[in-house]
Amino acid sequence: MDFLFERELEQAAIPFLSSFFVHYVWQVPLYNRMIDLVGIDRKNQLIGIEFKLKNWKRALQQANRNYNSFDYVYVCLPDGRYKNDLITGAKKLGIGVLIYDFNINNIIIALSGQKIIRQWQPNVQFLRNVIESRRSA
Repeated sequence: MDFLFERELEQAAIPFLSSFFVHYVWQVPLYNRMIDLVGIDRKNQLIGIEFKLKNWKRALQQANRNYNSFDYVYVCLPDGRYKNDLITGAKKLGIGVLIYDFNINNIIIALSGQKIIRQWQPNVQFLRNVIESRRSA
C-alpha cells in the first residue's frame, strides 16, 4: 500500500504522535511558510516534523530551514528505497528520521534527532504560544 496524499501519511502517524507528544498542532505558520507539525513531548521539548511522501531532499531542506526554532527536528516519510540516503543526509544535519513502516502500520524512529543547542528564542516562544493558544481553543 502506498499513500497517495501527504494527509494520509499524517493521519496514519496519529497513533505514534499521540503516544509521543503531550500536545501537538498541525500546520503552524512561521514567517512565510507552514510547518507540518509542532509538538511538545513529555520532557517539555519543542519538536517540529515535516511530512513528505517521497521527496526526502525537500523534506530535509524544509526541516533544516526551521532548525533553530526547536529542541529537535524530524522528517517523516513512508518506507522506501531512499531510506539509507535519507538517513545519511539527515545525520549530517542533525535531523531525526521517522519512517512509516507498512509491515507494522506504524511509525518507527529510524534516526533520533540531535538536540539543538543554538535556538532563536523569539521563534521558540512564538511556536510554544501557538500550541498553547490552539490547545485552549
